[in-house]
Amino acid sequence: MSNMKKVLYIYILISIIWVFGTDHLVAFFDYDVYTSILISKLKAVAFIVATSIFIYYLINKNEQFKELEREKEKLLSLINSMVDFVNFKDGQGRWIEVNTFGLNLFQLQGVDYKGKTDRELAEYTDFYKEALLYCEKSDEITWQGGAVSRSEEIISLPDGSFKTFDTIKVPLFNEDESRKALVVIGRDITQMKEAEDRLQKAEKLSVVGGLAASVAHEIRNPLTSLKGFVQLMNKNDSVNKTYYEIMESELDRINEIVGELLVLAKPQNIHFKKTNLNQLLCNVISLLESQANMYNVNIKFRHAIGLPDIDCEPNQLKQVFINVIKNSIEAGSTAIEIKVSQYKEHALVIIADDGEGMEEERLKRLGEPFYSVKEKGTGLGLTVSYRIIESHNGKISFHSKVGEGTSVDIEIPMKRA
Repeated sequence: MSNMKKVLYIYILISIIWVFGTDHLVAFFDYDVYTSILISKLKAVAFIVATSIFIYYLINKNEQFKELEREKEKLLSLINSMVDFVNFKDGQGRWIEVNTFGLNLFQLQGVDYKGKTDRELAEYTDFYKEALLYCEKSDEITWQGGAVSRSEEIISLPDGSFKTFDTIKVPLFNEDESRKALVVIGRDITQMKEAEDRLQKAEKLSVVGGLAASVAHEIRNPLTSLKGFVQLMNKNDSVNKTYYEIMESELDRINEIVGELLVLAKPQNIHFKKTNLNQLLCNVISLLESQANMYNVNIKFRHAIGLPDIDCEPNQLKQVFINVIKNSIEAGSTAIEIKVSQYKEHALVIIADDGEGMEEERLKRLGEPFYSVKEKGTGLGLTVSYRIIESHNGKISFHSKVGEGTSVDIEIPMKRA
């Protein structure tokens, strides 16, 4: 109890004694009438003062309570407006307060979460059950460490994507070192991680480009001479014609790889022009139809009705579509579906196959130079494709499951920025 409260209570007690005890004092000392009247007035004043002080104390207490409530509302408004995950738990892991972002993240909207642990809340959501149980284990590690912890945690989303959080956990202890509370703050760093990955890929491409620039020209000059002599010998030597044709085919393949290296070596001059995307894909499918027939693959094309022409470099986009469709044909597919549509201000091309699919580790490395699981693959095809789509301010993404197939989403702005 504070000193101010003690003084207030003592004064009220004295006033009560004064008010109800003075009658006995008057009778005992046999005061005159005027003194009795004076004492009565003093009694009334003392009673009024004591009552006023008590009422003032109650009003002031009520105002303090209201002020605390207002401050709490301001704090909750601030927390709920944050795009970070904020959660307060007590020493036993029971949720005290969580912001709207956290409730939406774990699909706990409308759940009476206060006083419940992660394990108890896990029963309210099937999709995030494991994630909440992991949070309980992670909290325990922080408690045992006895200090602020920081880690990156990946939360899967129902749509198949995921978010990466930079999570900070602050344990609070009582004076006797017992657990008091735990503050959990998770900042969404998904976009930052994606930007870091793009930067790393750009740095790799820069290194490869520097290497390609010095190697490609050195290879192409003797390659031209070799091809010329092979063609000459092929005409004059009919006995070894088969071998010459194989040699010429392999030289063409080397020349193709060198061409891809040159694309990586320096930025290409892009001449944008209005192009009918439906017609462009029809031309690509016609080019690859014979190869698809050879692999017994059926290509189904669903064009977009009323799609406006887009600003692009048609030859480069054609190269991207050829690379992606060829990969689908060679992935053990029986059917490939190509769909064109418009998504907001972008043209969206989805190329989906029912091939062998890819593991998560392979998906992460797609686009890396010289990374390929094909026997004769160089990994440069997709690297070049990524470079071309980026130069169009577009986006290319892969979704795949082993044994179910792969889907490639290619977004291209309708108009040049």
